[in-house]
Amino acid sequence: MIGSLLAIVCLMNLVPPTRATDQSPTPRGITGSVTIAHTGELLRAKLDQELSSPLILRVTDLTPDLAPTAEHRYRIDFIGTVAGTFDLRPLIYHRDGTPAIGLAPMDATIISELPKKFGTDLFTVSAQPAFAISHYRTVIAAIAIIWIAIPIVVFVRRLIRNRPVALPPPPASAPTLADQLRPLVESAMTDGLSTRDQARLELLVMAFWSERRDFTSLNPAQAISKLRADPEASTLILAIESWLHQRGSVAPRPAHELSTLLDPFRAHGPIYLDEGSR
Repeated sequence: MIGSLLAIVCLMNLVPPTRATDQSPTPRGITGSVTIAHTGELLRAKLDQELSSPLILRVTDLTPDLAPTAEHRYRIDFIGTVAGTFDLRPLIYHRDGTPAIGLAPMDATIISELPKKFGTDLFTVSAQPAFAISHYRTVIAAIAIIWIAIPIVVFVRRLIRNRPVALPPPPASAPTLADQLRPLVESAMTDGLSTRDQARLELLVMAFWSERRDFTSLNPAQAISKLRADPEASTLILAIESWLHQRGSVAPRPAHELSTLLDPFRAHGPIYLDEGSR
């Protein structure tokens, strides 16, 4: 019995216990650290740690230049995802891959600063945030649609605005006395006029010039006599009489001659004769 106690005491003297600094509570998701002094096999963190574990740990040798048998100082960095108190020692190994022994207790207290309804585990929060991934994608899609729609709307508006407007057809010019006389004068120039058309032509010409020369109070014979003597009015009257007398041997007349004869009548509207009373 005494020999066994002596063996234990000798073993304790060979491997001095690890000394650790005090560690205050650390909020979950935030890196905490503790510094220890250890003599013996060099330390490292456990290799096969999982990201979903309640605690993830890393070991950094702060005195790598010292001999392996000297007392080394290590910083233990950890991040907790679940609120609670955890022992760091199971995650610390020797460099040769064996679990570290003789380490002083190292407890890390992880606290939560969230309301109680969110639980103690970051990975088991039941309430989804207001802006979840699905809403994020919806908003991004809506922004992309608006971004594309704006230039399309602007282009369509410009296209509609710049579309040439079809101009209405020009209004038909109102008929004039020259238009009314043209078929009668053309017939007189070529094939001659019937008695009815000749009388109608004379009445139209006499009505126009009688109004211009104030011959309305004269009888037709007196009016036609004065019109034959009028330098301007006689042009068409004498030309018509000449064509009618030469009916059998009338030569083709140039177009400008007809236009010249009708010029005085272009600014006057048609004259409607009461031919039924004749």
